Amino acid sequence: MSTTGSFSGPIIELGKAFVKRAAEQQGGLLDGDDPTEFRTSAPIRLWAIQLGVIIITTQLLALGLAKLRQPKVIAEVIGGIVLGPTLFGRIPGFTEHIFPPVSRPYLSLTAEIGGLFFIPSLGCRAPSENDADFVIPSGLVLFLAGVGNDIVGWILLALTVALVNASSGLTALYILLVSFGWVLFVLYPCRWFFTWFARWTGSTEKGPTPLFMTGTILLVFGSAFMTDAIGVNAIFGGFLAGLVIPRENNLNITITEKLEDTVSIIFLPLYFTISGLSTNLGLLNTGLIWGYTIMILVVAYIGKFFGGSVAARFAGFGWRESFTIGTLMSCKGLIELIVLNVGLQAGILDTRVFSMFVLEAVVLTFACTPVAVWLYPPHLRTRAVATGGNFANLSARAGEKGALRLSSEKKERFLVVLDRMGHMPSAMAITQLLRPAQPLPAPTKTPPTGRSSHSPSPRRSQEPQADIKTTVTALRLVELTDRTSDLMRSSVPEELMVRDPLLNVFHMFAGLNDLDVYNRLAVSTYDTYHERIGVVAEESSAQLILLSWSSPLRGLAGGQHGGVALTVQPTMASGDSHGAPPQVTHTSNPLAGLFAGPSSHGAAGGSHPTALTRHEKINSVAHSHFIRRLYASAPADVGLFVDNQAVQQPGHILGSQAHLLVPFFGGPDDRLALEFVVQLCERPEVTATVIRVTKEALLSDSEGDAKGNIELPEQAHLIPRMADTIYPNVTTQTRLASDTADNICWFKYAPQEDPNAIAPQHTPQVQDALTRVTFTSLSSPRPLHSLVDKANEVAAEKRLIVVVGRGKRLAAESHHDEMKTLLDEEQGRKHGGLGNEMRNTLGDVATAFMVSRVSAGLLVMQASATQGQLDA
Repeated sequence: MSTTGSFSGPIIELGKAFVKRAAEQQGGLLDGDDPTEFRTSAPIRLWAIQLGVIIITTQLLALGLAKLRQPKVIAEVIGGIVLGPTLFGRIPGFTEHIFPPVSRPYLSLTAEIGGLFFIPSLGCRAPSENDADFVIPSGLVLFLAGVGNDIVGWILLALTVALVNASSGLTALYILLVSFGWVLFVLYPCRWFFTWFARWTGSTEKGPTPLFMTGTILLVFGSAFMTDAIGVNAIFGGFLAGLVIPRENNLNITITEKLEDTVSIIFLPLYFTISGLSTNLGLLNTGLIWGYTIMILVVAYIGKFFGGSVAARFAGFGWRESFTIGTLMSCKGLIELIVLNVGLQAGILDTRVFSMFVLEAVVLTFACTPVAVWLYPPHLRTRAVATGGNFANLSARAGEKGALRLSSEKKERFLVVLDRMGHMPSAMAITQLLRPAQPLPAPTKTPPTGRSSHSPSPRRSQEPQADIKTTVTALRLVELTDRTSDLMRSSVPEELMVRDPLLNVFHMFAGLNDLDVYNRLAVSTYDTYHERIGVVAEESSAQLILLSWSSPLRGLAGGQHGGVALTVQPTMASGDSHGAPPQVTHTSNPLAGLFAGPSSHGAAGGSHPTALTRHEKINSVAHSHFIRRLYASAPADVGLFVDNQAVQQPGHILGSQAHLLVPFFGGPDDRLALEFVVQLCERPEVTATVIRVTKEALLSDSEGDAKGNIELPEQAHLIPRMADTIYPNVTTQTRLASDTADNICWFKYAPQEDPNAIAPQHTPQVQDALTRVTFTSLSSPRPLHSLVDKANEVAAEKRLIVVVGRGKRLAAESHHDEMKTLLDEEQGRKHGGLGNEMRNTLGDVATAFMVSRVSAGLLVMQASATQGQLDA
């Protein structure tokens, strides 16, 4: 029967070749497939699961450790330890399904790619001569020492890898020589080429082009390939590629910014988690092993601590700064983890010793921040140079600042805060009012006739007044995040100030208005903005801090058109060379209601207001929290300008003339508002109306307390809350003193009803300003409604700015009940659930103008009260 095989065998094989094979099953969960089963043909499923588990774990740990001021790398390494055999690996089936050994090469490859793109950013961060402008002396030394430490670490890493991979000592020598040659090639010919390449593509002028980004990525992979092929770790090649990137016009920062989010969110956690996954703290199970571990901790800390401290002491630092430098130098980083992984892969370290060293790195890095803060608290830090950045020890200047503030009532030193482009119109509007008035002619014996006829004109002071120049310090706040590009930007503050668009625009605007402007820049986290403002205010001896808040209600009073596009059509009138004003037509968008968010469902034509989106609410609330923190800690008076004007029609020009409306209820904030308005009226184009308001039929305190704060329940759960600014309890003595100060301030400027009364003496500038100020009185059981009606009348004819006191401290009147009525009346106008936030930030009087949609600018004044604090 074997003869059949000689013929049938080939036939059968030929038939099999033509038979269609069944395709590999591609079913998913519905076919019963296990998504955690690893397949070399489709590794993306398990990789996505691993990535999700790692990112979620590390992000949750990072959120908690951030409260302890710990770096994110700690969370990533600890996350790997938690997911490894130490903790989750003890759960039956967890490692076999989530992190099976067969899938680790794919995970390691992804992590290696992330490391290749993260390491070049370290090479891009090179110290410069401007670093002293933003750090304290010990921080500058640490920055430079850290760079030197990394360079030495890379050299030792190259030597270690060469010795591990070499079969003999001669081979190791050849590896080092070839590596040195590659370093020279990258740092000189390759760097020269990339500098020319960046200029040729225009990347140094307009940012990295796609062609230049392609060349940069190829450089990173090419350098990593060469170092790995030579016998040195591929990460070293990525570091060399970072040194090649040109620094002209901050090109290195821009490239880092383009890559960092993807690298830091996806790839970098994988890189550090791999070290944790290889760590098994369960192997540290004997007293002898723990003794060795503690000894490693002690030796590692003492070696760096004493070495750094002694070197710093010999360099001229004090013992406190020297100990701080030594402590921070003991912090472990990426180099140690790379060396440990290389040693583990080469078999030099076993898992137990590897776990001991990883634990040492985590503990020492975790301890650095609290120990450094304890050794060198913030109030003892001084800057490296007199100009610049973020720290100052100003105790010696506190008395000088106080003397300057008490020496003159007139405010001539202002600090204008610039934090975002959307606030620039408001900052310009209030800054324009600070323009100094033209000097008056010599006073004559005949008083001016422009004074109100209710009383004789006060006598002018015969003493000449020195010409005081108005100066403005423009403080640009740049938010510092955990992004590498932000840290790199903070190292070049001078370049930031030169290129910052907000500072450039404001500087030109202030210069055109004859104001002396001094630019400052502070890089800080958002939660410490108020601290930086206080530091700069003390440094510049500012008498008034001015900041802006874009009204969250602006444009909701009929100025915005939901689902309607505005089209401007210019038309030329026949026979008129100037032409007619442009015509505005409304073009309906039939898809606006389908694709737009909740904020776009207003009626066409803007007849109904548009609701605020959740994003807008959160932004407004976050900014209000920052403002209230500044209120509580500011060393100077604070003025908050809110642009509540409706969107202007095309062709409308605001002009330089302005009319100020001041409701005067009493209290330190209202007194500040009155004095500041009189100063602003020294300019001929500024007029003012001051209304002294008294409330009839006041409610009892028990009724007012029963009403409590007003909340908008339908949206209260959407808004994060922050406690209001509180002040010490008001006693009868302080209340009487405040009322007396109110009367003195009022009669200092208002006309005297008694013709025989002695008028107060004023300087010629103040006397001239009072000719443009009208003083009236108002008594009403609903004063807020009356003021809103008055403001609407004035706003219909003039450009109106309402100047009010915040009224949170020693307020003469309580407006809780009337505010409840006013908010109920405005409930249908959709002010977005921000009623409580506006009241806590602006005060009741200013909130009344806001929710009533008075088309006017709003300047809220608060007198300095450093004793205020936030209720925890």
